[in-house]
Amino acid sequence: MKNLPRYFKRVFDDYQVLVKVNPDDLTGTELIVHPDGKIEKTEMEFDEEIFEDLTVDEFVEGSALEFNLQLSVFSGQ
Repeated sequence: MKNLPRYFKRVFDDYQVLVKVNPDDLTGTELIVHPDGKIEKTEMEFDEEIFEDLTVDEFVEGSALEFNLQLSVFSGQ
């Protein structure tokens, strides 16, 4: 069975960043949620140090539910 995606988030002063990382192939998605409700989506390719990098950058574990709710808002924009 493949590893399940992992989710991370960080709240900055006026926006939030949500990250989904697929540990099998180190790909994923970044969502930037702006205070006006606008959401930017970027498909990403990570290196093997992504989990350490997210920790250093003060991201915390997030949830699939929160990520996918924001993704559904993006899809509706």
